[in-house]
Amino acid sequence: MRILNNFKSSMAGIMLSLSRYPIVIIWLMAVTVMNALQIHEAFDLYSRFLFTGLTGTMFALVGQHSYERFTSKGTNHWLLAISSLILAILYYFTMPDNNEYALIYPIRTIVLLFSLFIAFIWIPTIKRERIPFHVNFLAIFKALMTTILMSIVLAAGVAAILSSVDFLLFSIDYRVTLQALNIIGFLFATIYFLSLVPNYSQENPEVLARASEVPRFLEVLLVFIIIPIVAIYTFVLAAYVAINIGGDFWTNNLLEPLLVSYAIIVTVVYLLVCNIQHKYSELFQKIFPKIMLAVVLFQTVASVLRIQDYGITHGRYYVILFGIFSTITAIIFSFYQKNKSGLIAPILIVLSLISVAPFVNAFTVSRHSQENILEKTLMENGMVVAGEVVPNGEITIEDKVAITRSVEYLTTWTDGESIQYVPDNFNIYSDFNTVYGFGPVYYITDGENPQEPVGNYVYLDWEATPIIPLDGADYLLKVNFYSENEEVTYPITEAVTLTLVDSALLILEDNSGEEFLRFDLTDLFEKAFAESGEVQKGAPAALTALMETKENEQAKMTVIVTQLDKYEEEISGEVFIAITLK
Repeated sequence: MRILNNFKSSMAGIMLSLSRYPIVIIWLMAVTVMNALQIHEAFDLYSRFLFTGLTGTMFALVGQHSYERFTSKGTNHWLLAISSLILAILYYFTMPDNNEYALIYPIRTIVLLFSLFIAFIWIPTIKRERIPFHVNFLAIFKALMTTILMSIVLAAGVAAILSSVDFLLFSIDYRVTLQALNIIGFLFATIYFLSLVPNYSQENPEVLARASEVPRFLEVLLVFIIIPIVAIYTFVLAAYVAINIGGDFWTNNLLEPLLVSYAIIVTVVYLLVCNIQHKYSELFQKIFPKIMLAVVLFQTVASVLRIQDYGITHGRYYVILFGIFSTITAIIFSFYQKNKSGLIAPILIVLSLISVAPFVNAFTVSRHSQENILEKTLMENGMVVAGEVVPNGEITIEDKVAITRSVEYLTTWTDGESIQYVPDNFNIYSDFNTVYGFGPVYYITDGENPQEPVGNYVYLDWEATPIIPLDGADYLLKVNFYSENEEVTYPITEAVTLTLVDSALLILEDNSGEEFLRFDLTDLFEKAFAESGEVQKGAPAALTALMETKENEQAKMTVIVTQLDKYEEEISGEVFIAITLK
C-alpha cells in the first residue's frame, strides 16, 4: 500500500509539474525531438539548435519562478513565457551559421546555463526571510540527487531489457537504445526533477517544512563523513602549501585546481550543513569559511603570477573570476548570519554574465592578452618587419615556448577573426616552421638540462613526399607500437613471422627459429628526431630521415616512419614495413 501511495504521489507531482511548467515542457520536447533526429541521421547545425533549446528551457524556468515570486497575473505569465522565447531566439543568432569554432560556444552556453540555474534556485528566496537561500539550495539538491538515482535505475533497466531482446529474441537497431535513453535523460528526468521542486508561491508551511527537511541518510553523510573528509583534505592542503611554499610553488600547474576545488567543496557543503542542527555542523560554519578565505588568497596570488608568465587564457580568466566570487563568499559566510547566504547568488550570476558579455568576456580578453604576448615576443626578437613575420630559428627556447603557446591558443580559441602575425588558414603542424623559422616548442624541463623540452614529436611530411618507392616489395605492414610492448609477432606467411621486440628491434625468422634478417630501429629513430634540428614537438621530417633499408641474401626490409612521439625515454609511433623474401 505504501509503494502504491508513493507511486500515486509521484504521478500527481509529475502531472502538477506539467501544468506548472508548460513552456518548459514544450522546450524539452523540442530538445528531445532534435536529439532523436540527430540519432537517426546527423544533420547540420545540430549543436546550434541544441544550445538554443537548452537556453530556452532555462529562460522559461527562470521566467516561471519569477512569475511565481513577483506576480500572479495571468497576462504576466504569458509575457514571461514570450520573453523566454525571444531571448532564446536572440541567443540563436549570436552563434555562427555553421559548426565552425565549436570550442568557444559550448563553454559560453554552459556558463549561461549555469547562471540561469543559480537564478532558478535564488529567485524563490528573494526577500523571503522564512525561505533562505540555503533551504532552497537543499531542496534543489535533494531533487537533483533523487532524479539522478531514478534516471540511472530506469535507464539501466531499459537498456538491459532491450539488450536481452536483441540477444534472445530478435535484432534491435542500436539507435533504439539511444532513443530510449534520450527520452529518459531529457524528458522524463527533467519532468521528474521539476515535480520535486517546491512551489513557495502559496506560502504553504507544509511545503517549506518538506523543503528544509534533511533526510537522515544525508545528515549522517554530511556530519560524519563529508565534514571529516573536508577537514582531512584541509590538513593535507595546508601541509602541501607549507612544504612547497618556496620556489616554483606559486606557478605550479597543480596549485590552482587544488585551491579552486577546495573552495567549491566548502561552499557546497556550507550551504547544505546550514540546514543541520549539530555541533559538527556549527563548527564547520564557524571555521571553514575563514580557512577558505585564506585559500582563495593563495589561489588569487598564484593565478596573477601565472598571468605574468603566460598571459590570460579563458581558463585563467574564469579562475580569477571564481577567486573574486570565493573571496566575497568567504567573507559573507564568515561574518554574516547563515540566512544571508543568498547574497552569493546575485554575485555569482553577475560575474558569470560578465564572462560572456561583449568586449569583456573570457575569450575576448584572452585573445587580446595572447596577441600582446605574441607581438611583444616577436618584436623583441626582431621577427616583425613592415608588419610581416620574419622567420628566426635562433631565438631562446623560452621565447619559442611563448610564441608556440600563444599561436596555438589563438588558432584554437578564436571565433574566426583574423589574427595579427598569424596567417589566415594557418595550420600549426604544417605551417609553423615556415612562418616562424622553428617547429612548435611546448615544454621546458626543470631538470639538469633546462633548455630541452621533455617531449618530441616528429612525423612524415606527406605533402613533400606524396609517393614512396618500394622497389617491388612482397608484403607491406602497418605497425603501431608503444614502449610498454615487450614483444609482438606478425605472421607474414605460414612459415615466416616478423617479431617486434621492445618497440625497437625487428626480427624476421621462420617457424623453426632460423633468423633471416635483424633490423634495429634505434638509429632510425634518432635520425628522425635529429631531422628537426633541435628537440621539439610537432616537426615534419623529410622521407630521407624517416626511411631506411636493410638487406641480405635471404630478405630485404624497408622501414618507413610515419610518426614518432617521445616523452622522456618512452617512444611510441607508427611505421610501415615493406618486406621482400628472396
